[in-house]
Amino acid sequence: MAKERDLELWTRDLRFGVLLPRERLAEILHFCRQIGNRETGGILIGRYTDSLDLAIVHQVTGPPRDSTAGRTWFRRGMAGLQSLLLDRWRKARDYYLGEWHLHPGSPPNPSSDDAAQMKKISSAPEYQCPEPILLIVGGDPQGEWTISVHVYPRGEPPQGMTEIRPTKSARPVS
Repeated sequence: MAKERDLELWTRDLRFGVLLPRERLAEILHFCRQIGNRETGGILIGRYTDSLDLAIVHQVTGPPRDSTAGRTWFRRGMAGLQSLLLDRWRKARDYYLGEWHLHPGSPPNPSSDDAAQMKKISSAPEYQCPEPILLIVGGDPQGEWTISVHVYPRGEPPQGMTEIRPTKSARPVS
C-alpha cells in the first residue's frame, strides 16, 4: 500500500510538476473509501509557483451533488463548483488545476474517455487551464492502491509524471 505523504511528481522533461500534500491525498482517499465499488471524483484547486512549472494542490473536492457514476464510469457534475472557485480565487488566488477520480479494482491508467475529457478541458476557454492535471487512484482505497498523474498540455500529447523522492535539494535541477 502506498504511504500517505507529500508527493512531488514531474514529467520526464521537468516542464511540469505537481505537489500533492499528504493531507490532500488523504482527502481523496477518504472520498474513494466512502463510495464503495463505483467510480468517483472531483477537482484539484491550487496555484503554480512563480516559475509556473510546479502546480501546488491546496484543495480537493469530492463529487459535486449532480455527479453520476457507475462501476466503470464517472461524470463529474458542476453544482457548487463555480462559487467555490470564485471564493478560492478571491481569498487565496487559487484556481482550477485539474481533475481526480477513482478506478476501483483497476489500474490507474487513463481511459480514452479520460483523455478526451482532458484534451477538451485544455482547449475550453471556460476552464482557463491549458495544462490540466489528471490524478487517478486505482485499486482498492481500503487496501492496496496506486495513483497515476498526467498532464494534458494543449496541442501536445499527454505526459505522465513520476515521483521525485525528497532530497536535500527541494526540486530537481534541469
